[in-house]
Amino acid sequence: MRWVALFEDKTEGAADIRARFTDAHQAYLRANRGKIVLAGAMRADPDGKPVGGLWVFEADSRQEVEDIIRQDPFQREGLRAVTRIYAWGTAPGYEDVAIAPKD
Repeated sequence: MRWVALFEDKTEGAADIRARFTDAHQAYLRANRGKIVLAGAMRADPDGKPVGGLWVFEADSRQEVEDIIRQDPFQREGLRAVTRIYAWGTAPGYEDVAIAPKD
């Protein structure tokens, strides 16, 4: 089943947390590439600073998604002010669109 996680970063101290833990966060995303099939930062403008993130999962349960998120360095270090998790379906006409990363 597909799931989506939307993250909103806290405003105070976010830049410091990002600076210190971006490498660990990116390594964590790569290590979980089989479950996290798309991930990236959200910005108000293409060149703007990150204000959150969006991940798309292929996971069996909400609990599995929560467990993966809980271990992310950005989550552990308090960057995320809000985390929302949703089950995500595919709209008619998009069933054949692959979202898995290409190796």
